[in-house]
Amino acid sequence: MWLFIKLFIKLFINVFIGWLLLYLTPNTVLARSVDCPQWHQTQAIREISVLDAQLARWDEAYYFRGLSPVDDGIYDHLLNQRKIWQHCFADLITDITPAKKDIPLFPMLHPVMHTGLAKLPDASSVKQWIEKRQDLWVQPKIDGVAATLIYQNGHLVSAISRGDGVKGEDWTAHALNIKGIPQQLNLEQLPSQQRSSQQRLVVQGELFWLMDNHIQQRDGGQNARAKVAGAMMSKVLSPQAAEHIAFWAWDLPEGPEDMPARLRLLKQMGFYYGTENTQPVTSFEQVQNWYQRWFESSLPYVRDGIVIRQGKRPAGQHWVAKPPSWAVAWKYPSPNVIAEVQSVSFNIGRTGRVSTVVNIEPTQLDDKWVRKIAIGSTAHWKKWDIRPGDRVELALAGLGVAQITQVVWRLAERAEVNAPDEQQYHALSCWTPENSCEQQFIARLTWLSGKQGLNLKGLSHKTWQQLVSTDWVKDTTSWLMLSPTELAQTNPANKKLAERLSSYIDTARQRDAAQWLSSLGLTFISQEKIRQMGWDNLKNRSVADWRNEPELGAKSAQQAYDFVNHPQIQAAVTRLKTAGIQGF
Repeated sequence: MWLFIKLFIKLFINVFIGWLLLYLTPNTVLARSVDCPQWHQTQAIREISVLDAQLARWDEAYYFRGLSPVDDGIYDHLLNQRKIWQHCFADLITDITPAKKDIPLFPMLHPVMHTGLAKLPDASSVKQWIEKRQDLWVQPKIDGVAATLIYQNGHLVSAISRGDGVKGEDWTAHALNIKGIPQQLNLEQLPSQQRSSQQRLVVQGELFWLMDNHIQQRDGGQNARAKVAGAMMSKVLSPQAAEHIAFWAWDLPEGPEDMPARLRLLKQMGFYYGTENTQPVTSFEQVQNWYQRWFESSLPYVRDGIVIRQGKRPAGQHWVAKPPSWAVAWKYPSPNVIAEVQSVSFNIGRTGRVSTVVNIEPTQLDDKWVRKIAIGSTAHWKKWDIRPGDRVELALAGLGVAQITQVVWRLAERAEVNAPDEQQYHALSCWTPENSCEQQFIARLTWLSGKQGLNLKGLSHKTWQQLVSTDWVKDTTSWLMLSPTELAQTNPANKKLAERLSSYIDTARQRDAAQWLSSLGLTFISQEKIRQMGWDNLKNRSVADWRNEPELGAKSAQQAYDFVNHPQIQAAVTRLKTAGIQGF
């Protein structure tokens, strides 16, 4: 008995360990949660190399020239996409190695490196991060330009741009003329021992543009960061910049160990921004409340999220130029989102108009899920040059309709998309489903049975597709001749459908010639006028006769003439006469 129990326990342990190895290995988890593109080796290397080069150019502009050539959301999305591709092709691709040949060398060394921040993607990630930590503080994430201020004996002696986190540009000349940067610290109120320790003081923070009654939810970014960057990079600081730029102090790298003491010291020395809105939190709910409060309330600066910090963190001498474990950012949602294009399809309407639909991965935009975006004509699509695998930015337009605002990334290897020949389709094409005409033909039938046509309730686009696929509907009127027995054969297992179709035919036979002609496309004049004129009069009218109609211009008069005299219309009228339709 005991031997059996031991064998069972051993088997259970082996199975359990095997399960852990199978499901909890990081690579396995990622592989199960990520759809990898089906690329051959050459394409994988090419696509990732092209993206690497673009990321490096954006990095150079952001860190070395203080510019933001691309929205943060787009950059973060593509950087994350790059990580996914790296996982998918781990044997081919290494970590990102930005090209450095065009990157300038910064002249000024930071006394304490700038770490940057990791960005958590959603509330669930924030909650998990918080659960593992204590002594947490939250503050607005200011949308400005990071910088280091250095004070000697209380006097500002140097200002350095963030640069690459290790070195930066010398911004001292401009900083000395900006009213929102404390030029001389108030050290008088400090204890003498603490005062003597402040011979050199390093403050890290954000240069930002002062705003008037700014509500982030309502006003957005307003290009505030670019204003600051442009001013600090300019040869001459403008009077407006000197008045509107201020400094948000987020840390004293060489200051006291705990957060309350650092905040008190900063405030006593004269740093207002950064001390008044750094709040202690003990739960995710409190973090979320501040997140939403700062999004909706009025503040004098643009913010693009919040920063969550641990009060106690390593001393500044141990900081490195990469995101730390003791602080993260949780950004506000962008009004626009990015989605991957899965395919491009084309719809051909009743009148022969070709419209383009971009099919995307299911994407949540505000409170709705979006899968398809109509972008208009094929000419518009060609101008956008959207192909499967590309990334597009979406936004809600009027009435909550999703639209594409820009293509944020195009694959280097362009997928082939076969667009229909627009010259093949027009108002009088496709009266039968042959020769690539099925779409327009079914659109004609759907219009014919719709409210504006014969008003056959329940005879929908899907039902017409079924009838056309069974080869029972070969033109716009022959279906009137289908008997109940033939209808049952379209779907023998569904007698109710056969009965409904038979009812549709009975109803359609009761419609008169005016309703039928209007449903087939004679929409240039009213049904009442069609009844007054009669078919025999209509078919004998010249273009000049049509032009005499007060509601018709030259173009519509020609279209009316062409419609009435088209062979397919005349053949349809013959069948309608045979079916006993009143008015023919």
